[in-house]
Amino acid sequence: MRFFDKIATFTVGILLTVVALCGMAGCGGNENYGSLSIEDVTVYIDSAGHYTFAELQPEFSVPDKAEDITYTYDESSIRIENGIVIPIKNVSKTVNVRAESEHYETSFHVEVWAIRLSGSSNPLYDVSAFSSGISKGQEKCAEALTQNTTVFIGDSFMDDGYIGEYMQTFGVGKDLITAGISSTTSFHWEAIYSDIIGETAPKNIVIHVGTNNFYDENCSAEATQTSLKRLFMYLHTSYASSHIYWFNITQRANVAYADMVTQTNAYMAEWCEAYDWVTCVDTCSKVTVDMLGSDGVHPKTESYSVFTDALAEAGCVIETLA
Repeated sequence: MRFFDKIATFTVGILLTVVALCGMAGCGGNENYGSLSIEDVTVYIDSAGHYTFAELQPEFSVPDKAEDITYTYDESSIRIENGIVIPIKNVSKTVNVRAESEHYETSFHVEVWAIRLSGSSNPLYDVSAFSSGISKGQEKCAEALTQNTTVFIGDSFMDDGYIGEYMQTFGVGKDLITAGISSTTSFHWEAIYSDIIGETAPKNIVIHVGTNNFYDENCSAEATQTSLKRLFMYLHTSYASSHIYWFNITQRANVAYADMVTQTNAYMAEWCEAYDWVTCVDTCSKVTVDMLGSDGVHPKTESYSVFTDALAEAGCVIETLA
C-alpha cells in the first residue's frame, strides 16, 4: 500500500472512532436530549363546582435529561400547578397546552367535561325521589359531624333501614353517622354528597355504592367506573383531609351483572392503589350468598360485622365520643 493510501485509511479510522464516541457521549454541544411527550388528559367539573384533577406524566425519552417544564394554556379554563390539572369553568372545552423547557417542546390537550346536575337534562343525576333521605342526612351531619367523625354514605347498605339495627350495638359510644340512601347510585352521590356532608371535612368517609348502577340503571362497567372515580375525586377535592374508604360492590344472589361487578371491583382496586387518600376495602370476597337476607341483596344484620371488621383491617380508626 502506498504511503498516502495508508495515511487516508488511518484518518478515516480516526474519524469513524470520533463519530462513534460523539454518538454515545455528545460532541461539540450536540448532546442527545431525545424527546418529550405528554399524553392528553381529561378533567370534569359540574354545575355545583365539584371538580376532578389529572396528573400530568411527562415522558422524557432520555430520562436523565429531564428538565423543569413551563406550561402555556388558556388560564380561564384550567389551572396547572405542580403537574396537576384542574378545571375552573363549567364549560366543556378542549384546551391546547404547550409544554416547554430549555431543550424540549411539545403540546397536548386537556379535555374539560362540564356536567349539568339537572335531572331534566341528565336523568342519571335526578335526585328528586330522594328528598326525604337527603334531608335526614343533612340534619344528622349538621347536628353531629365534626373533624373526628366517620360518616357512612352511599346506597341502602349504609341506610338505617338496613345497617341501622347493627349500628345500635356497634355504634354505641362511637363518633359516627350513617347517612346512606336506598336505591342511590354513584351518579346520585356525585350530585348530593356535599349537600349532606356540609362544609366540615370528617375524619373518614366510608361509602358503599355501585350496585344500583347495574341493577337499577343498567349502566355499563365503563360508565360506572368513570362515575366512581369522579365521585372519589370530588370527595377528595372537597374534603382533602378526609380519608375515603370504599366497600367494593357486593355480589347479589341475582348474578345477572356479576361479571360487570367483578370487572369493576378489580379495576377500582387497581385505581385506588395509586392514591394514599382512598382505600378499596374488599368485602365482596368475604360476603357469601348465605350472609344475605331474604332479598338476596342486603346483608343480614349479623353479617354487617364483615364490613366493620374489614374496615378496621384497612386501617380505618373510628373515634369514640368525648
